[in-house]
Amino acid sequence: MRPPATDSGSDIAPAAEAGERKLRYEVIRNRLRQAIVDKRIVQGLVLLEGPVADVFGTSRVPVRKAFHLLHEEGLLQKFPGRGYMVAPRGQQVEPQRLAIDEASLGQDAQGATIYIPSESERIYGEFEQSISAAVVFGHFRIDEVRAMKYFNVNRVALREVLSRLVDRGLVEKSAYAAWRAGPLTARAIAQDFEVLLLLAPAALLESGPKLDEPFLLGLRQALRDPEAVGTEELLRIEGQIHGDCLSRHPNTKMLGILRQCQMPLIVNRTFCRMFQQLVSPLLLDEYRRIVAHLCEREFALAAEALAAHLQAARKRTQQQLKVLAVLPEPQFPDYLVRVA
Repeated sequence: MRPPATDSGSDIAPAAEAGERKLRYEVIRNRLRQAIVDKRIVQGLVLLEGPVADVFGTSRVPVRKAFHLLHEEGLLQKFPGRGYMVAPRGQQVEPQRLAIDEASLGQDAQGATIYIPSESERIYGEFEQSISAAVVFGHFRIDEVRAMKYFNVNRVALREVLSRLVDRGLVEKSAYAAWRAGPLTARAIAQDFEVLLLLAPAALLESGPKLDEPFLLGLRQALRDPEAVGTEELLRIEGQIHGDCLSRHPNTKMLGILRQCQMPLIVNRTFCRMFQQLVSPLLLDEYRRIVAHLCEREFALAAEALAAHLQAARKRTQQQLKVLAVLPEPQFPDYLVRVA
C-alpha cells in the first residue's frame, strides 16, 4: 500500500479517474457512491473513517468529508457512536459490523489505493522538460510568478521543483535570489563526461550486485525488440541505466555528483524529442550489453560496457550539439525569460 498522500485541495486524480482534476474526497465519494448504487456494498455496513482510509491509502480527512457528502445525498445514515451506516435515508436497516477491506467496500483489490501526486510531482516532468530544452539554446531566468500562474500552483510547490532541479544541476540560484538555467556549453558537457567516465563505471561495479533481478529482467525485456523502442521508452531506459542502476552505491556524495552531471543526457533528450527519428541501433546495442552483463552477474564487464557506452555517447553528443546549434529557437513558456 502506498503511504497516505497529503490532502492538498489542488491535487489531481490519476488517469484512472478520467484525467479530471479531482480532490481525494471526491474520488472516495464517487467510488463509494457507485459501489452503493451497484449494490456491491452490503446494506447496513458500518463505515469507520480509519479502516476506510486504510483501504484507499489516504488520511481520514477526505474520508470524513466523503462520508458527510454521501450522508447529505441520503446514501448513508449516521450510526450511533462513531461512523456511518450504508442505508437510504429513513430506512430501518440492521447494522452490519463487518471487516472493512477492498471487498466489503466493493473495490478492486488491486486498484483501491488512491494515488494523487503532489502539486510538485504533477508539474515536475513538464517543467524539467522545458528547462532541459531551453538551456540548449541559451541562458534563461525563471520568473516565479509566471510559472506559478502557468502551472496553477503555489510558491511552495514551485520551489520544491526548483530545488530538485538545482540538485540535478539544471537550475541555479543567483546571489540576487533569481533562479537561472543554462547556458549549456560544450565545455560543461565535456566536464560532465569526464566525471561520468571516472565515477559511473565504479558506481555500477558496486551497485550492480544489489540490483533486483525483476528490475534487470524488465530492462532486458524492454531492450529485446529494437523496433518496439520509441523515443520516450528509450529515454525511460536511459534514465534507469544512468540513474537506477547506479543508485545502490552506498556513497551518497558520489551519487550526488553523478546526479549533477546531467548535461549529456539533456542534449540527448532534447535531440531525440525534437527529431522523432528511429532509435539508434548502436545505442540500443550498448544498453543491451550493459544489461546483459548485469543479468549474468558479470559486474566488471558491465562496468566496462558502461565506460564504452559513455565514450561513444561523448562523440554522439558532439554531433548532436552541432545540429542543435543551427536550429531556430523554439517557443518556450513565458516563465522562461532569456537573459541577454
